[in-house]
Amino acid sequence: MDHQGYTFFIGDIALDEYYSAAYFPNLRDKVIVHALPAQMGGMIANAASVYASYLQPAKFLSALNNGFISQQLCENLRDAGIDTTYIIRDDSLPDSKTIIILAENEHTVFIPTMGIQRLEITSETLDAICNAEYIYSNFCELKPLCCGDLDAAGILSKANANGSKIWCDLDVADLQPGEDQLFAYVDTLFVNETGFNNLMRNKTEEETKQFLFQKGIQMIVVTYAEKGCRIFTAHNEFTVKGINVPITDVTGAGDTFCSSFLYAYRRTENIQLSAEFANFAAARAVTIMGGRAGACGTEAVFQFIKEHSEDFERFAILK
Repeated sequence: MDHQGYTFFIGDIALDEYYSAAYFPNLRDKVIVHALPAQMGGMIANAASVYASYLQPAKFLSALNNGFISQQLCENLRDAGIDTTYIIRDDSLPDSKTIIILAENEHTVFIPTMGIQRLEITSETLDAICNAEYIYSNFCELKPLCCGDLDAAGILSKANANGSKIWCDLDVADLQPGEDQLFAYVDTLFVNETGFNNLMRNKTEEETKQFLFQKGIQMIVVTYAEKGCRIFTAHNEFTVKGINVPITDVTGAGDTFCSSFLYAYRRTENIQLSAEFANFAAARAVTIMGGRAGACGTEAVFQFIKEHSEDFERFAILK
């Protein structure tokens, strides 16, 4: 192994266009929406920004065109301390945007597809991926990867062989054909409540956990928004209660949780403490507008913990 202590983030980055509405419309309905300031976003880019705000080394891979929006997106990552060297440029791609509707204390996200079926990386990028201590992504972002004769499975297998740990946030786990083969390379899996239900399908909770463990997954993290989270390993289960806070925008809350969990776990290897820290970080993030609200650094999270917990000193190890 030749790890250099960084985490390699592979996936989406986008300009989030925000609109607020009194309620979310039904089919064939019409509703007045109010335009809000656009925010930097994208699931994986949000997570990378949170991670970098904790002063952790991060590299980022995505595919973008050379337009003005792409320049803004990349500049924002660089300002956050993220290495953008490996971003692929392709002017056949559309601008990377999402449309987010805030209504009824929830967010609904429309994600225009970029149409990427194949993403060819260089041997230098492959080496950088395989030398990462952690790789953070999701299946839809990993599947198009290729390098010469290596497809996504081949790349992940090579990274695993070099000791890289692959952490994936599957969110709602809307798996597409061929993506299930990637379970075999994942160390830690994040899903939200909807995602875990989608993975269960006709299986029981226990059958679903055993199915994933048999694939080689070491840790399953299920988030339940304001209700907290549950973490499963082959021999243990951990539970963290939710934190009641006024909600401004839940966009990026899951990204904040996952990235904060990775940061804390990398520092401590303490699952319970990592989950609690991530839970506080995500709760703080939803009180602020924007998917990058969680990119605040450790001090802001510690202050939030101090305001919402009498057991603040337990987290001092994460400073």
